[in-house]
Amino acid sequence: MKKLMSLLVVASVFMACTDDDIRTEQNLSNGPKVVGFISSLATVEYFTDEGVVLREFPMSLIGNGNGQPSATPIEVTYEVDPASTATEGVEFDFVDNSGKITIPAGGTFGNFPINVNTGQLNPTQKTQLILNLVSSTPGSTIGAQYDQLRITFVGCQSQLQGSYTVIISTVAGTSTRTNEIVSVAGVNAFQTRYVGRYALGTFTPAGYRFVDICGEIAVPDQNLGQYSNQVYGIDAYGPGVDGIVTSPTQFEVKHNISFAAGDQTQNYRYTRNN
Repeated sequence: MKKLMSLLVVASVFMACTDDDIRTEQNLSNGPKVVGFISSLATVEYFTDEGVVLREFPMSLIGNGNGQPSATPIEVTYEVDPASTATEGVEFDFVDNSGKITIPAGGTFGNFPINVNTGQLNPTQKTQLILNLVSSTPGSTIGAQYDQLRITFVGCQSQLQGSYTVIISTVAGTSTRTNEIVSVAGVNAFQTRYVGRYALGTFTPAGYRFVDICGEIAVPDQNLGQYSNQVYGIDAYGPGVDGIVTSPTQFEVKHNISFAAGDQTQNYRYTRNN
């Protein structure tokens, strides 16, 4: 299996950075100050009524222009995207109705706060509040790849942990494992015992991680065990959805593993053991 690493070393020679790969906000010596959401996704999860809880989401100063924080506040206006499915007054309430997020003078970030109504999150499906950054103070600019934040409200707690039989298929063939164990790795997050058709003990850590949000499964980018090959989702069931829960005892997942010779899709069908 060490061959996996050598293949990637060869591939990396052909993927060295060029000047075209450098984003403008990485040049801190000149240009405008670049602002935006470093993380485009945030999850708010509550499964019991804890009352109203204040949550804050940072908007950051990503590129400093002249290398110094701004001597004056940077104000950024935002709009709620019409594709939002969360409702003000139900899942959340705005703390500030100005429609602006402010990075204070000398600061590196400003917070977007909301009050979360924990007892009113949907118990069967996720909802989202989507913010689009629109304009900013002169002398600053909004990074195109940092101009949106999706806040996902989750009121459904996943219970996928347990013992499974899993059928794993790839272009190379099909394997059936009767001793798959899905363990809890966090809130609505899980770790498998197996990844692909590889034997148990091949990788450290073993398996792969995934997240279940109201029956929709996402596979975050991660290493293939101790190797630098990437396990990543492919949106096989829709944008951001790499698997689905099909019944109380079954779910399925698809993801890719990167290889120098070409990425390979892994297909899984899990059935809970009695």
